[in-house]
Amino acid sequence: MCEETPKDPRDLNGDGKVTLSEKIQYKADQAKDKIEAALKDAKEDAKELYAKASVKAKEFGEKASEKSKEVVEKAKDVYADASAKAKEKIDDFKNKEKKA
Repeated sequence: MCEETPKDPRDLNGDGKVTLSEKIQYKADQAKDKIEAALKDAKEDAKELYAKASVKAKEFGEKASEKSKEVVEKAKDVYADASAKAKEKIDDFKNKEKKA
């Protein structure tokens, strides 16, 4: 019985010899696979971060909207107070003119 020697994965053309060119190509292919895996992981991480950021942005937008409504209400109150005081001053002025 004859034992077969395992095929070297660097023997890209299957001729039983591993040339320098095949070694370089094999390492380049391995590097490419690792880079593609890293990019895939980075893409997944980016999607995850985007999802989290999107939620936070929505929460911030809602809070900002609530705050702007509060500011508008306070501005209306200040305007109403200022208008009432201005009306009082005008009425006081008109009453003083009538007396004079």
